[in-house]
Amino acid sequence: MNNQKILEKNTSNLPKPSTIKLKNKLIKKIILIPIISVLLLLLVYHEKIKTFSLFKKEKIYLDQYETNIFYQIKQKLIENHCSDMWANQREFLNGVIRKFLPKKILEIGVNRGGSSIIILNAIKDIKNSKLFSIDLFSDKIIGKCVKEYFPELSKKWQLFTGNIASEFMEKIGKNIDLVFIDSGHWEPGEILDFLMILPFLKENAIIIFHDIANQITVSKVRDEWAPYIIFNGIRGKKILPSGNKILTHDIGAIILENNQKKYYHDYFRLLGGQWQYFPKEIYINSLKKHFKKYYDKECLFMFNEAVVFNREFVKNNPKKAFYKINSD
Repeated sequence: MNNQKILEKNTSNLPKPSTIKLKNKLIKKIILIPIISVLLLLLVYHEKIKTFSLFKKEKIYLDQYETNIFYQIKQKLIENHCSDMWANQREFLNGVIRKFLPKKILEIGVNRGGSSIIILNAIKDIKNSKLFSIDLFSDKIIGKCVKEYFPELSKKWQLFTGNIASEFMEKIGKNIDLVFIDSGHWEPGEILDFLMILPFLKENAIIIFHDIANQITVSKVRDEWAPYIIFNGIRGKKILPSGNKILTHDIGAIILENNQKKYYHDYFRLLGGQWQYFPKEIYINSLKKHFKKYYDKECLFMFNEAVVFNREFVKNNPKKAFYKINSD
């Protein structure tokens, strides 16, 4: 009898089954709510990154593409020190061209002409193909290797020197199939290059950028961000060399999405950072005229804002800029 009373007394302090169920539900909710929240955030994030071009990539395996045509010039190219590109970058450039067989090609940034040679060699058997090359400088070194070591390739080549792309694009014309850009590397360099040529590109044109990971792969040039910014900002399918180290690929191609006009404002916003050099005023004026003709008022307004901000910044902080204002 006493034992029964003791047992009843002890069990009377225990929570009722309904209370236990309620507590279990609360515990489950407490655990599930953050898990569900995280999953929802991941879902939203996943949807966002699906629309961000950096994650729309397709690896290009070079051994699946024609390389024989490149090997015809490889040794001569190296022996004459014509190209500063890595071996896999040369093959990537050749491979993209041989896969897509473009007819009208534009190159920005020529130097000695190493990339020009690779492109010209890759299109030598493509009917009605032609390379238009632009370089800001007009030194004797520009295109020197093409002229001295590969003159037979120059039949399909037209070289423009001594100015920025905006001064030559109307001569070159529209319907450009493929572009190779390897120019300044410092902001706003390649961003401006892209904006100058964009209205002249075909739908789904291909753009190849060199040095898109210099700030990671080359310790002496940690500030060369322009190719990285514009490559990852452009909307389209990314093509990278084979390999797992995505961030350190130093060359990449983009197949542009349809209707690039809807992204124009996004691209001009990329100019909103701190520039590392300020272009000559003659170039600024050329850009204004060019952008006014081929873009809307908001794009021109954003460019003008970026110019005003960076002109003042370079004047007031000359030590923080790579180059001081170089106006004519």
